[in-house]
Amino acid sequence: MTKAIFFDIDGTLVSFQTHQVSPGVLGALRRLRAKGVKLFIATGRHRRSIGLAADSFPFDGFVTVNGQYCFAGEQLLRTAPIPQSVIAQQVELLEATKAPCLFLSKTGTLFVNPDPRADIFPKQLAHPLPAPVRPRDILDQEIYQMTAFFTKEEELAAGDRFFPGLEVMRWHPAFVDVIAPGGGKDRGMDAVLDHFGFDLSESMAFGDGENDLPMIRHAQIGVAMGNADDFVKSQADYVTGTVDEDGIVTALEHFGIL
Repeated sequence: MTKAIFFDIDGTLVSFQTHQVSPGVLGALRRLRAKGVKLFIATGRHRRSIGLAADSFPFDGFVTVNGQYCFAGEQLLRTAPIPQSVIAQQVELLEATKAPCLFLSKTGTLFVNPDPRADIFPKQLAHPLPAPVRPRDILDQEIYQMTAFFTKEEELAAGDRFFPGLEVMRWHPAFVDVIAPGGGKDRGMDAVLDHFGFDLSESMAFGDGENDLPMIRHAQIGVAMGNADDFVKSQADYVTGTVDEDGIVTALEHFGIL
């Protein structure tokens, strides 16, 4: 029996077109809540930038920055910052290459090397960029994730110079999310499930990007949205409709949860 469901935000709960959770999905969330199912956000976003989804519905807990900062209410369930030695190395490279990058810290988001490549955040994700800081201002801060604006081709060309030994995940063609080794949304799921006393066999997860793959594979039922790429779809237990087709509702009905 499914007792805990995890939802990615962008491209899963929230449409890239409307930047909203649809009335149909909100209705499904309310019906799930009435049945006693616990509902969780699992996102690459920072805790301070999940308001769009969190303001729409009172979720029971949050897996943020791809599983590196997880909480329920005011209780912190898991943190996994990137080692300071790695941050110092990346700062040197960013000073040399001038590549734009976001650093997600405990208190907020820091932006270095402003560049038009980063405009995808406010234009497509409705996510404003903070005022830029110097790469050196990142040093000695507790960083949970880097979001680097590299295309797939640029990432391959950079080779091992960037992100050595780190987990690199892509959920958009324009950028990658980078976290500490051994991290991911699956680790965040485990922390949440343990806190609420659920078994993994009672879990379900929805996502559309490569950063969702750890939880899609990990959950008892992993669902890929119809707007996911073919590889993500191939790893899921079920492929549903797109975010704009209320694919979440379709999958919940398919599995008899609603």
